[in-house]
This record gives sequence, structure tokens and C-alpha cells, in this order.
Amino acid sequence: MTTSQTDKTAERACYVPLWDEATEEFHNGWLTYRPADPYFIHLEIEDWPAPVVAPRDVLRDGATSLAECLSTPDRTALRVQPSQDGKNALLGITQGDLLLGVFRTPADLLTKHVDGLYEVVPEGEETSRIDWDDLIASLLL
Repeated sequence: MTTSQTDKTAERACYVPLWDEATEEFHNGWLTYRPADPYFIHLEIEDWPAPVVAPRDVLRDGATSLAECLSTPDRTALRVQPSQDGKNALLGITQGDLLLGVFRTPADLLTKHVDGLYEVVPEGEETSRIDWDDLIASLLL
């Protein structure tokens, strides 16, 4: 993690080990959370072309049932669900209706990391963390 006890506005990065369900290859993964963008997490996967951005609620809800965010055909999205044995979470990377890959990670580790995100910015306090001037300026570009 990259936060300190005195500065809860710093970003939080958490390591997640990932196994490709199709090939059983191991990949390093990182969940990055920025309180200035409190609704979303960034999932970076080693050897994967680009980070996947998804609502943090998808990770939380995916611990117990299927949760996913929708994407346009040209953008990647995330689908999360528990594995059949309940020990792992399955992270599916999608692009529109196309499933690009499925990665397995320990469910308890993922839950621990996601719970930590809600400690940084509790549910319901997200809008107070957004820099509205920056957001509006980025939309006008």
C-alpha cells in the first residue's frame, strides 16, 4: 500500500497474484485506488496491454455473486464472481460482449484489499472526494 496513517488521500496500491484460467500462467496484478476518483479501481496485469478500470463495487459484490460493469465494444470492462470452490475469485476481462481472459486470485486476499478501499473512502462519502473543478475541466477538453 502507498498510504500513510496521516494522509488518507494518497492512492492505495495492492498486489494480487493472478493465474490465467486458460493457460494456468502466473501474472502479477495490482489494484490501484485513487481517492480523488473514489468510485473506480484500476487493475493492472503484468503482460496485459492496458489497465482495466471498473467500479469498486464490482469487486466487492463479486466476492459473493456475479458482478460486472458494462462497456462499449472498444473499452475493456471487468466481470467478477466467486469460483465454484469459493476459495478464489474469478476476474473476467471483457470488451463489449467478448471475453478476453479470466484470471483467478485468492478470494480472501481480494476481499481484504477491497475492504481496505472502503476504509479509505467509506461508501456514501465518494462525492465529497471528487475535485469537481478538475472533472468539469476534463470534460470540456
